[in-house]
Amino acid sequence: MSIRERMSGNEAVAYAMRQIDPDVFAAFPITPSTEIPQYFAQYVADGKVNTEFVTVESEHSSMSACIGAEAAGARAVTATSSCGLAFMYELLYVAASSRLPITLACVNRALTGPININNDHSDSMGARDAGWIQIYAENNQEAYDNYLQAMRIAETPDVRLPIMICQDGFITSHAVENILLEEDEKVKAFVGEYQPENYLLKHDNPLAVGPYDTCPYYMEHKMQQAVAMKNAKKAVLAVAADFEKTFGRHYGFFEEYRMEDAEAAIVLIGSTAGTARACVDQMRAAGIAQLYFMIICHIRAPPFLCFAVPCADTVRRPARSR
Repeated sequence: MSIRERMSGNEAVAYAMRQIDPDVFAAFPITPSTEIPQYFAQYVADGKVNTEFVTVESEHSSMSACIGAEAAGARAVTATSSCGLAFMYELLYVAASSRLPITLACVNRALTGPININNDHSDSMGARDAGWIQIYAENNQEAYDNYLQAMRIAETPDVRLPIMICQDGFITSHAVENILLEEDEKVKAFVGEYQPENYLLKHDNPLAVGPYDTCPYYMEHKMQQAVAMKNAKKAVLAVAADFEKTFGRHYGFFEEYRMEDAEAAIVLIGSTAGTARACVDQMRAAGIAQLYFMIICHIRAPPFLCFAVPCADTVRRPARSR
């Protein structure tokens, strides 16, 4: 049975991490994601997880540690925001091209220029083409639920790509909301154990990870990455279906609202959806416009899911979410 609780988005993600108990968490703090390793460090200190908690000297190092751990056959996670994700930029491509299903909790924050610590998606959008699956949350419940689904998606054998679970900095990361949490045993059963096919410590099948690629091999590996990203579409839907069966909450690629007779559309990502719902209701009540909106929940899963919606006559009722 689900547990009714109140917590912030950061605490919800850290709580999900505790339930999953990953092998390695490589951590370097940056606002507004700092609370995630902070909460998790307390779990480590209290003996509630068996995770190797690695405190490193930079975000570049945290992703490097995750890459090494995942390549060795461990399940590795990290969390970051803004300039921290930008500092990982070089390694994001290494993780994706090496087909290492690392899970990164990205608490979205504007990149500096001018200095700003508030929310936008310039950090994760800057990494849009790095080969990572990205999933965005509207609220704290979705941040928690998305994290529970993330590893199942990323570790699917014909996918094996890293994944970002994104939520809006401060708006969801620090705001306390009502939330439904799941029992530890059910979460562990749903996520399962990591079963890598090949890894550095598998003595009966020695291999190299990240060797130099000449042009023909480079092209082949990039093609394999593209195919894996397309395969992620099926994995996302399969995991979402099992999540609904197990926990009763439905997810898909899109969520739509009051689309039936709409003449205009808003396409958006993240916590803006809450405000947009209220605006749609007010405008319709005032007879101003027949307006609907659609939330994009997944980016780069696969790439062709990114598109503009010209009007309701062109795109009608994509897969519902929740």
